[in-house]
Amino acid sequence: MWYKITMQDLPELETMQCALCSSTDYKVVYPARFPSHMTQDFLVNLYRSSSDESLFEQVVRCTACSLVYLNPRLNSDIIVGSYAEGNDMAFIKQDEMRIRTFTTALRRLRNKHKLSLSNESHILDIGCAGGAFLQAAKNLGISGIGLEPNKWMCEYARSTYGIDARSGTLRDHHFPDETFDLVSLWDVIEHVPSPKDVLEEIQRIVKPGGVLIVNYPDFGSLPAQLLGRKWPFLLSVHLFYYTRKTMRKQLTQAGFHVVDMRMHWQTLELSYVLQRITPYFSIAGYIKTFIEKIGIGSIPITYWIGQTQVIARR
Repeated sequence: MWYKITMQDLPELETMQCALCSSTDYKVVYPARFPSHMTQDFLVNLYRSSSDESLFEQVVRCTACSLVYLNPRLNSDIIVGSYAEGNDMAFIKQDEMRIRTFTTALRRLRNKHKLSLSNESHILDIGCAGGAFLQAAKNLGISGIGLEPNKWMCEYARSTYGIDARSGTLRDHHFPDETFDLVSLWDVIEHVPSPKDVLEEIQRIVKPGGVLIVNYPDFGSLPAQLLGRKWPFLLSVHLFYYTRKTMRKQLTQAGFHVVDMRMHWQTLELSYVLQRITPYFSIAGYIKTFIEKIGIGSIPITYWIGQTQVIARR
């Protein structure tokens, strides 16, 4: 059973204008489907992890530039504050698989894009979570700094991998101009309340010719189009849904030149993948139970359901 919630019922919701062109005109892509237990406490808890909660907010498409985003959505201060206080054990248990994926990505950067990365390079991973990307870099002889709003994740990254993980958002740290050779946003840009502000700050702190990596779930991808509302990346914690066109425009506006866009194949354990899609396909839960009983839940599976990786230069 779905319920209609108004701004008067839940004042923590706020109406948004387009983050790309500032237009207030839009068409509804997916109408809201609010659960009966819709309260502020429920929303706060929702944003304390990477979340398996399938999307219930209204999704709209800007009629001027085609950016897809949540509108209305939870107040930005509540989003950031809630995320900072949570923990997510299931997420960090997949770090070994993520390190494998990130190692492949870094090697590809070195080989295809002729990017010289060494222990003298300066890299920044924004939204570093448990530190998997920086650990992959460390394994290749590259050191870097990670920023992570979630306090628990940040401490985990420091204590587990010994990396320089710093708590907070990019705006909390005042890096000098032209500090970094590479800045990365792995599955982050769709979560941040203001992508424009984040990208403009990155443009300031990355060196001329420096590289920005952005990985995001592509709303224009074939899986997203075929699966519709059952696309597993339709999550309440995702505030924006970019296509290649709107992502390119967002990066160009911030002063970046896109040099490559490609499908991003990720490796995770089969049991974890099934867990994440269970809210959309209930049969996945039964399959997960079965494969764990027979001892094959930890088998690595490399998959693509719309993730897109962008390489851009300042």
